[in-house]
Amino acid sequence: MKRKILFVDDELQILEGLRVRLHRLRDKWEMAFAESGEKALACLAGDRFDVIVTDMRMPGMDGAALLQRVQAEFPDVARIVLSGHSEFESSLRAAAVAHQFLNKPSEPGAIEDAVERACGLRSLIGQETLRRVVGGIGKLPSVPRVYSQLLSALADDGASVAEVAAILKQDMAVSAKTLQLANSAFFRLAKTVSKVEEAVAFLGLETIKQVVLAVEVFGDQAARGRSVIPIEELQAHAMLVADVAASLFGRRGEREDAAVAGLLHDVGKLILSVELPDRVAGILRRMSDEGISMHVAEEQELGVTHAEVGGYLLGLWGLPYPIVEAVANHHAPSRVDCSDFGLLAAVHVADGLVHGVAGRAESEESDTRYLDMDFLGQVGVRDRLRDWIGTTRKIVEAHGPRHG
Repeated sequence: MKRKILFVDDELQILEGLRVRLHRLRDKWEMAFAESGEKALACLAGDRFDVIVTDMRMPGMDGAALLQRVQAEFPDVARIVLSGHSEFESSLRAAAVAHQFLNKPSEPGAIEDAVERACGLRSLIGQETLRRVVGGIGKLPSVPRVYSQLLSALADDGASVAEVAAILKQDMAVSAKTLQLANSAFFRLAKTVSKVEEAVAFLGLETIKQVVLAVEVFGDQAARGRSVIPIEELQAHAMLVADVAASLFGRRGEREDAAVAGLLHDVGKLILSVELPDRVAGILRRMSDEGISMHVAEEQELGVTHAEVGGYLLGLWGLPYPIVEAVANHHAPSRVDCSDFGLLAAVHVADGLVHGVAGRAESEESDTRYLDMDFLGQVGVRDRLRDWIGTTRKIVEAHGPRHG
């Protein structure tokens, strides 16, 4: 089935250029073109679209205002904004509602790659209802303590990149949004950024301050109140898995990438807990009644797990693919064809061992009961599990019993 893409720009010449440039994709894309926000909304109301690509600066309803309407009324549509670098202030308004930013004019192939990636991610979540839930997310709730720490640090002219990054890394929601923005083409970075320190260094402390205040990534108390699972517990587990995942590598760069992937691995739980509290309450009851894991109960109740939900959102936000892959598949790593130990395997091992060791059972069989042993044999690390179990126990003890 063809993907349906809507392009929006008030300059007819640009729309015509896109029509000519993308004509070669007509066999797999069905494209529509609108010269105003109002006409774009009319198109969306009359037909189903997969992706909208809009210019930022337009008279009347600009790109940010249009995407706000799209988020509210058509949240399952992936949202991409085209923005010139001189439009920084106005583009911050779009940061909370745009899944990805692209430069205007865009590099050859950039629009095509962004649209294909957004369409491909839809396969992670087959249900339109859940895609609409995830698509409507512009910000995620986080721990107020982190918010206050960050504002205090940013208010200090002497704050260093390392200090700000250390605060951001305490929170998976804030880390995810920071990496999303750092990897957007709008900021013109020369390489993919997967480390929070790099994101802060590239964007600069003043930009981080503007982004934090403008995007409001920290959510509100109403959202926090809807969460069935205490957010502090989700955060504590995420930090624990991040530490264990990082410990599985020797080189600094690999350790930092693993820590980020571990920190973000359960972002889907955060989404579901806030956006579908009644369904999650039923999932928790099923877990208790049947003695099954959360992702198994989610599959039975929703037809999808928090892993796919989290991977879908992070992919829409434009995070590096290895992180998206690790998050989306950390409970089912065998779905990915790989033979090397990388981020996916590390997050699978870290999450599985943390859950296993948290049972306080002193047996290797119990500690590894959440692991896909065939997959670990495939990537050649089964013989390292005993050492990793010992490391995980030490990290769990260091974090304290409530973090297990």
